[in-house]
Amino acid sequence: MQQIWHELLSWWQSLSGTEQKFLGFLVTVMTLIVALISSYGSKFVKRSNTVKQTTNSGDTITGGTHIDRQNNYYGITLEEHEQRLKRRETEIRAELEQAHAAGRRVLETELRAIEQQLQDTAASYQDLIADLTARIAQLETLRGEFADALLDRAIEALQQGETEKADNLFQQIEDEGEGAIKSIAEATFQRGKIAEDAIRYTDALERYENAIRLQPDNALYLNEAGNLHLKFANYKKAIEYFELALAGYIKTHGEDHSNVATIRNNQGSAWHSLGEYQKATNYYEQALASNLKTYGENHPDVALNRNNLGEAYRQLSEYPKSIDYYEQALVTNLKIHGEDHPDVAINRNNLGLAWYALGEHQKAIEYLEPALVTVEQFLGNNHPNTQAARANLDAVRAALNASQKK
Repeated sequence: MQQIWHELLSWWQSLSGTEQKFLGFLVTVMTLIVALISSYGSKFVKRSNTVKQTTNSGDTITGGTHIDRQNNYYGITLEEHEQRLKRRETEIRAELEQAHAAGRRVLETELRAIEQQLQDTAASYQDLIADLTARIAQLETLRGEFADALLDRAIEALQQGETEKADNLFQQIEDEGEGAIKSIAEATFQRGKIAEDAIRYTDALERYENAIRLQPDNALYLNEAGNLHLKFANYKKAIEYFELALAGYIKTHGEDHSNVATIRNNQGSAWHSLGEYQKATNYYEQALASNLKTYGENHPDVALNRNNLGEAYRQLSEYPKSIDYYEQALVTNLKIHGEDHPDVAINRNNLGLAWYALGEHQKAIEYLEPALVTVEQFLGNNHPNTQAARANLDAVRAALNASQKK
């Protein structure tokens, strides 16, 4: 689920003072989607999600949908995953007290990512296991590029959740590569993934870009670097990487492939953040068409694309079209997740904004009320975003009362 908290800040800064006073909390963006989207806090889902890795034969490696509290294949449990996130959260909050402006921006981006994962630790754990499965499958295809004993130890460390040990082993592969560009690049990339899993984004980006210098045509490396630039609001740089990754994936997979659709969604998100809403719709439409062919109607990525289209058209003041896309996204997410899920709240929140823009206060309230209930459920009554959402709903109610008194 492409980077919601980050997108709120970019969107908020683009609003007028009047809009800020009214809106405060609302709507969805990532992925990247992002993306990236998964969570609360921005108008459009910019999901900056990682493109699935593939084997050399082109087969997509994906994880299952059922999460056991103790995964039989990996040593890290759901509880340990949550504990690691909380430890990193504590570290970041301590670092924020001493950080200067540039460092604060990075730390705040990392903190939002942790908050997002902690909203639904089972889902973020599932994403972690699926990603580890893909990475290990990719490493298995590279046997012969690495010393088998060293590769076996690195894979075992990844499987057991021993990330520091795995990082040291991949560093050893880097150091002992002796000109084996492919193996050095992959080891560098794997170290980047370990850093990203640990929510250490500056280290991760440095390693991704080092891997790209070694293998500049690797679409996976390019996409991961683009995703992190998207998180950091380096939108033009993200677009540059996404364009290169897109060319590589189209060459390998053709137009209608999930990886191609994901990158196009992320490209749309980057253009969206730059205020190029019409250009964003073009990428979102292509992503939607591809995902409909791949998955059919009832899939999270299809809902994501439609939500993003709804937000882009809302920004273009094409409210009826915006509402149509939001409604379709809501129907899909209700089928997939049921009532009490962040994505459902995001869709309802966005619908409330669109109806409010049309002056339909009562209709807006009908969507904003259940959205608030879900926000309270996930964030609690005292979270700043919950308080802002409540204040926004109160503001719409006040506007309705004022209109009825005229």
